[in-house]
Amino acid sequence: MHCQERTFDIQPLAQADMTVHINGQAVIAAIGETVLSVIQSLGVRQIARNDHDQITGAYCGMGVCQCCLVKINGRHKRRACQTVVRDGMQIETQVNRITAQEVVV
Repeated sequence: MHCQERTFDIQPLAQADMTVHINGQAVIAAIGETVLSVIQSLGVRQIARNDHDQITGAYCGMGVCQCCLVKINGRHKRRACQTVVRDGMQIETQVNRITAQEVVV
C-alpha cells in the first residue's frame, strides 16, 4: 500500500506505528499524534466546513474554536486537534453537516 508523503512535518517522524486514512489516502502516523498534526504534516490547511458552509482552517489547536471539525469513522464534527489517531482511522476533511442538515429529535 502506498502512503501519502508527510513533507510538512516540523520534525521528522521518528517511527511510524500505524496507518490512518485521510480523504481515502493512507498516511503513516505515530502513537500519541493528534489527527490535526497528521493532517497538517501533509500540508493541508483548509480542514473543516463550518455551519455556514465556509471552509476553515485550524485556529486555536486546543479545542476551543471548533475550526478543525472533521468526520472520523463516520461521525461528524470531531475535533481534529483533540483526537488522538488510532490504527485504521478513517478521517474526512471539509465534509461536516451544516446546521440546516441536522435533525433535532
